[in-house]
Amino acid sequence: MVAIKPGMTADIVSESDEPTKEGPPLQSVIYEVTDRSLILSQTTPPITDVQQGKRLLVTFLDKSEEANPTSRYGIWATLTRLMTNYEIAPSQMVPALVLERETKPQTHNFRMSYRINPATDSDLTVLVRGVRVNVIDISIGGVRIGSKSDLSLKANDIVKLAITIDGKTIDIEGMVVRAWSAQTASGTGINQQFASIQFLSNQNARESMLGNKIILMEREKLAKRIR
Repeated sequence: MVAIKPGMTADIVSESDEPTKEGPPLQSVIYEVTDRSLILSQTTPPITDVQQGKRLLVTFLDKSEEANPTSRYGIWATLTRLMTNYEIAPSQMVPALVLERETKPQTHNFRMSYRINPATDSDLTVLVRGVRVNVIDISIGGVRIGSKSDLSLKANDIVKLAITIDGKTIDIEGMVVRAWSAQTASGTGINQQFASIQFLSNQNARESMLGNKIILMEREKLAKRIR
């Protein structure tokens, strides 16, 4: 069975609770591993106290002889503490991150997590529980949405989604990973709901229809920048 070990290089992705596009992975080195915790080197740019208590996805490559081709694995963990004086060697102190492990290593494909913010004219719509929502960003593996409607979403809820791409609709079952609300910028007192939803079903259709659409949308964005 694959295992995460000291000395490995890790790529870290934060499970953001804000409606913004996720940035590129942060690189780190694994210092110490126990049954429940991980100690990793501080990243550049550094992870700060603001993220304490947040979930992080720690991914690493399995380069063992059995791994053919080399496979990437991921572990979900919660950031519990930032250390300023971890003793990496006698009399050598360095900053470090302390994480509490939540899951066992599972295969992970960054392509499944690559997110894009669709343009208003992208011909992609999402319905959650039959209500059309605003798509903040979307990937093959999930979607982050906002809505002024009261969808009553809670973490771990199983929901039905309908995604329409260029006139074709696919039905997907998803699980709410996180849900939160925030007051609208206009200050009207109306709260807008946000949620991160992980797709659970219809993987073949997702990888085909949604994967191709994401590639096309990225190409269109790049073309507009070039112009």
